[in-house]
Amino acid sequence: MKNILSYICLGMFFLSSCKEEALTTYENAISKNPIYFAEAKDLNNFKAVSFGYEKTAVVDSVVTFIVRAIGTPENHDRPYDLTIADSSTLKSGTEYEILNKPLSVKAGKVADTLKIKLLRATTLRNQAAYLYMDLKPNSNFTNDFLIYTKTSNGVTTTGYHTRMTLKVDDIAGPPPFWTLGNTYYNSTVGYFGTFSRLKFQLLITYYNLDVDQVVAPNWYTTDNNGRRFSGWANGLKAYLTRMAAAGTPVYEEDGVTLMKMGVYAQ
Repeated sequence: MKNILSYICLGMFFLSSCKEEALTTYENAISKNPIYFAEAKDLNNFKAVSFGYEKTAVVDSVVTFIVRAIGTPENHDRPYDLTIADSSTLKSGTEYEILNKPLSVKAGKVADTLKIKLLRATTLRNQAAYLYMDLKPNSNFTNDFLIYTKTSNGVTTTGYHTRMTLKVDDIAGPPPFWTLGNTYYNSTVGYFGTFSRLKFQLLITYYNLDVDQVVAPNWYTTDNNGRRFSGWANGLKAYLTRMAAAGTPVYEEDGVTLMKMGVYAQ
């Protein structure tokens, strides 16, 4: 009986020791909290936004990143250090703005939502721009939670929890049905003519179409959308004719070429 009591006491001692050690590990005052991008590993440190398929009325967009701290909340705001690499090509002020300055994990919280407003600048039509972000250690946070690894098809790659890349452009390629080689390409060109970014945006805006649906692979055959092309092309041709008659013709991007529909449009 004495031996049993001894084992029980010894077990309670170890449990108590483990509990105290676990509490100490996450005690903020003793060890500063690591900070990281919560989506870094799942997104492979990369997020992309394109205005290319958006309606012309869309002039900006807000993209978010979750910045998370390991540990318990504090009763005061904790500023964190977000560094933008000099190699970034996305321009502050003209192509993006950080909305939630000053950056901090708020009192009672263990995470912050970094909000970046993207501005639809004409420069984004020519080529994509990139923003390279890195969370740096400061008086509140560390980089102790830094590296992750992923293995796919036997190949292991390394990434950083503290880094994210944002790619932004305003480049619209043709949707599947308007792409050379597609089964419906000739029919589409017959109604709408040669693809252009502005013509596609006019189609989307004029008929209030959902861009995400229109660029889907099977959109043409879904809900008989392809059968609507003749009516849509006729409507756009009538619109272009009215605009020209009013002295405000619609041009393509070069400002010289008049926008026109295909030979099937009436």
